[in-house]
Amino acid sequence: LLKAGLEPSQCAFMGDDLVDLPPMRQCGFAITVPGAPTLVKEHAHYVTRKEGGHGAVREVAELIMQAQGTLDAQMAFYLK
Repeated sequence: LLKAGLEPSQCAFMGDDLVDLPPMRQCGFAITVPGAPTLVKEHAHYVTRKEGGHGAVREVAELIMQAQGTLDAQMAFYLK
């Protein structure tokens, strides 16, 4: 964060266990997976549909890119 000059509220963090709660509680977009402990899910802004190791990170990357309006342009490369 320091190197990029960002505040925690400007960042997303994806975690799936109790040790991930401190950064999840500080970031602007906290993400976890369905198999995470209940306490972790209670502090997440978003729980992925996909499990960890089965496409959860891709789901989040596409969600963020869609919100930023960059997903279609990136996918166009593969649809040439």
